[in-house]
Amino acid sequence: MESFWNRVTSLLNTSTVVELARLLDVKRSTLSSWIHSDRRPPMEVLLKITRLTGVDIHQLERGFSYALEEEDDEVAEHHVSSKRFELIEFINSLDDEELEVVWAFLRLCKRRGVRTRDSQTARRPEG
Repeated sequence: MESFWNRVTSLLNTSTVVELARLLDVKRSTLSSWIHSDRRPPMEVLLKITRLTGVDIHQLERGFSYALEEEDDEVAEHHVSSKRFELIEFINSLDDEELEVVWAFLRLCKRRGVRTRDSQTARRPEG
């Protein structure tokens, strides 16, 4: 199975760590550390990779062949899993102060029973 970083270098058509580091605007030593330890970059770098490649985070992580074999309901479930993965990665990229702000916001949303537009229309009775 192809690794995350192999997919990234292939999609961005870069052959060296120096090229990739320049393209992603990170230090070569930092990128090299991520690659050799098979670590994912912080969310802002990950999002830059998705913008540069036009490929979503889940495809970067898992590859491309999985989608060809799944049924429609599995694809929908997979999309939710992808969103969860993106959210977890985003949260992991926050410093302690930013995390406190997000945590306070989520508690407020839960207390107020905030719903998404989709969940509100889904509950609306027909008639």
